[in-house]
Amino acid sequence: MTDLATPVLHRDQFLATVASNTPLCREHYKLVLRVDRFPLTDPGQFVQVSCRTEPPAEEIEHDWRPGQALTFSDPDLLAPQATLRRPFSLAGRRDIAGGVELDLIHRVVGIGTDWLSRLSTGDTVDVLGPLGNRFILPAENETALLVGGGVGIPPMLYLATKLKGRNAVAFAGALTKDLLPLTLRNDADYPIGEFAEHGVKSVITTDDGSVGMKGFVTQALEQWLDRVPGSGSRVPGEDRNSPSRNPEPGTRNPAVIYTCGPEPMMKAVANIAMARNIPCQIAVERAMACGMGTCQSCCIKVKKPDPAAPPLPGSDWCYRLACTDGPVFYATQLLW
Repeated sequence: MTDLATPVLHRDQFLATVASNTPLCREHYKLVLRVDRFPLTDPGQFVQVSCRTEPPAEEIEHDWRPGQALTFSDPDLLAPQATLRRPFSLAGRRDIAGGVELDLIHRVVGIGTDWLSRLSTGDTVDVLGPLGNRFILPAENETALLVGGGVGIPPMLYLATKLKGRNAVAFAGALTKDLLPLTLRNDADYPIGEFAEHGVKSVITTDDGSVGMKGFVTQALEQWLDRVPGSGSRVPGEDRNSPSRNPEPGTRNPAVIYTCGPEPMMKAVANIAMARNIPCQIAVERAMACGMGTCQSCCIKVKKPDPAAPPLPGSDWCYRLACTDGPVFYATQLLW
C-alpha cells in the first residue's frame, strides 16, 4: 500500500484577488481566487481562508468622558466576525499567464461562509496554503471511483482533472437537486458537466429523487460494483505496481475508491470498500483552527501499524491530526 505520509510542503500566506464568485445552487458558491504565485498542489490538499474583513493595523485611542457614547470603527466591535480561518478543499487549479487561479466551492452555513458569498470581483482574501497530504493516483490499469457528497464533491472535481484518459466514474450525492453544486447535462453516461469535460463518467443521486437516482450515493456505488464483475479487490498487501496485477485479456480493471463528504457517508463507503477488499482513500472532514498542527483541534483516531511503537506504546491505536497527517487516510487506517 502506497504511503500517504505528508510530503515537505512549501506553504505560505497569500493575499488573493477574487476573479469571480458564482452561485452554483441554492446555498453553494464557486469562488475563484487569483494569486501571483502559489506552490505546487495536488488533489486532496486544502487551504485555510480568513473569512473576514481585516481590521485596521493601527491602534485607535478614544478620549472618553463618563456618560459619553462611544463610536467604533473596528469590524470586530461592529458585528460578529469569523475569528478563525476556515479550511476549504481545493476544487481546482489553473496556472495561467501571470499567476495561478484556485477554485473553492463552499456552502453558506455561518458567518464565515456568508462573508465569502458576498465577495465581489477585485476583493482581496487572505489565504494560507497549500496544506495537508494528497490523494495517491490510481495505477494505469485501475478504475478510479470518486464518491463525493455535498461539500465533499470539490476535491473529487480536482481529482478528475488528473484522470483524463483513464478509467474513472464519479458518484455525486446531495439531499435535493437545488443543493447539487454541479452543471447538469442531458447525457446518461456523462450527466455532470464538470466531470464530462475530463472524460469521467458520472452518477447522480438525491435523497428525494429530484434528480438522478433516488437514494444515497453509497447505494449507487454498491449497485455499480455489483454490475461490473472484476471491479473489486486486489490481493491484500500486494504491490500496486507489480506486473502480476495486470488483468488478463477480457477482464475488468481493479478499482480504487476515493471519497469525501459527510462522515456517515464516508463510513459507509469505507465499509463497502473493506468488505470487497477495494483500496479506499478518504479525505476526512474536521473543524480546523490553524491547519498546521499547532492547535491540535482536528484529532482523528487511527490504527497503529506497530502497537509497541510510540505514541501510546502498547496500544493498537493513537490520534493523528487531520491537517498534517491527513486529510487523506486509507479506510483501513481509520477508527471512526
